[in-house]
Amino acid sequence: MLGGTAGNQNWKYHNPASKLKLNYLLRYNAEIFGEFGSHATFRWVSEIQYNVKGAKKDSSETAIKYANQYFAWNNYLMIRKEMISIIPFLKIGPRCEYVFNSSQAFNKFHFTPSLGAGIEFVAFGPVKFITEAWWVPDATKSFSSNIMDIKQHAWELRIGLKFAVTSGESCPAAQH
Repeated sequence: MLGGTAGNQNWKYHNPASKLKLNYLLRYNAEIFGEFGSHATFRWVSEIQYNVKGAKKDSSETAIKYANQYFAWNNYLMIRKEMISIIPFLKIGPRCEYVFNSSQAFNKFHFTPSLGAGIEFVAFGPVKFITEAWWVPDATKSFSSNIMDIKQHAWELRIGLKFAVTSGESCPAAQH
C-alpha cells in the first residue's frame, strides 16, 4: 500500500509554561501487510511500515519544515462486514515505531495507538483494491527535554492492493 501522511506536532514548553501547535506537513508512507484468520468478522493484521511524518512552523520570513523517517511494526484487530460489492472495516491497535532519521533528535523508539477505517472492494480473483484512512496520535513523547516535550500526531490516507493467498484446504483432492 502507498499513501500520504499529514502530520503536525504539539510543542509543550516547561518554563515558562506554554504550548505551540505546528501546522500540518504532507509526506508519504508505504506498507506491506499480512491478514491472518478466517473468521467472517474478526481478523488480525500485522504490517511493516515506512513512514515520513513531520510538521511545519511558519516564521515571519519562511516556513521551517521538520521531517522524521520511521520504520514501524503495526498490529491491529480488524472488524469487518462482508457485503455484496464492498467489505467495510475498522482497525485498531498499537504501533511500535523506530525513528531512523530525525531532524529533531526524536527518541528512537516509541509506541502509539492507531485507529483506521477502510473499504475492500470485492473482486473475483486473488487481487483486491483497498483504501484506508488512519488517525495516529503519539502515546509517548517523541522528544523530551528540560525545556520542552514534543508529541506528533498524524492522519494517513492509503490506497493499495491486497493479494489473497488460498490455503491448501481450498485445493481439490489429488486424483490417483
